[in-house]
Amino acid sequence: MTNQTANGGRPPFAAYGPASAGYGPGAPVTVPPTIGPAAPGAPAPWPSPGSPPNGSASPAGARPPRRGLGITALVLACVGAIAAFTASPLAWLLLVTALVLAIVHLARRGGARVPAVIAIVIVGFGVFIALIAAVVSGFTSAGSGVDSAPDPETDTYTLAQRLALPPGRGSESELAWGTAQTVIDSDTGDDVWSIRTLAPIDITSETFSASGSLVATPVEITNLTDETIDSDAWQLRFSTSYRLSDGTYADAAYDPAVTDLYPSRYDITDVAPGATVTFYVVHDGSIAEADEGSVEVGLYSGDIITWTATGG
Repeated sequence: MTNQTANGGRPPFAAYGPASAGYGPGAPVTVPPTIGPAAPGAPAPWPSPGSPPNGSASPAGARPPRRGLGITALVLACVGAIAAFTASPLAWLLLVTALVLAIVHLARRGGARVPAVIAIVIVGFGVFIALIAAVVSGFTSAGSGVDSAPDPETDTYTLAQRLALPPGRGSESELAWGTAQTVIDSDTGDDVWSIRTLAPIDITSETFSASGSLVATPVEITNLTDETIDSDAWQLRFSTSYRLSDGTYADAAYDPAVTDLYPSRYDITDVAPGATVTFYVVHDGSIAEADEGSVEVGLYSGDIITWTATGG
């Protein structure tokens, strides 16, 4: 059988053979679609299986590394290390908290390890600084304790211990009412006071005491120095008390209504050179009992001067 065209002729060679099967030198070439941005208006190509969306290089379902605890630990470690220089207890709290957070962060999977590791290093540095600061603070406290000891040149109590009875002139027994006694500065040997106690007087009044009687014993002091002695001076640091005949001490009365007229030792103001000031030892009791008692002036050196009605 012979193939013929409609006009009875033989078909051209290109009508059959390899080109007619879609291959060969004359076959059209089809270019596969390339991955990349599509032409404007063209539909986007389907992604290949397993490829990440939007061109991302991360595998599907992956999360970014967690840094929250690590960063927090790092910040706390830095603040704690700075606070360690002040020897503050807060430094230890911050450093311990930072260390715990850093360890917890490192124990987790998928976390960024660098901040936590740096935090642990800073914590170690902060602990070292805190220990040194604590030692230095301890030495400083010990040194301040020594420096805070009373200065014998300015401390009133220490200076008051210089008040004493003069050697060879001091009273070794009780003095009678009205007898003067000299008190000296034991460091210099200079006279400071001439002190004498007068006989008790009855100051009983309903204005002063509604339950009993009051007795006031006058005490006179004369400034024997060349300078004015003010009320806060160490020369006025001595005690006064009234001792009853049974050996007990009477309670002093410091009622403002009484001290306005009969000032106590604490009401003494400045005493000029050569001036005499009188204060009173006031106590509840009768004048009869007072005549049998005694007044004592105690010096910080340990010396005691006593006046009684029967002293001699």
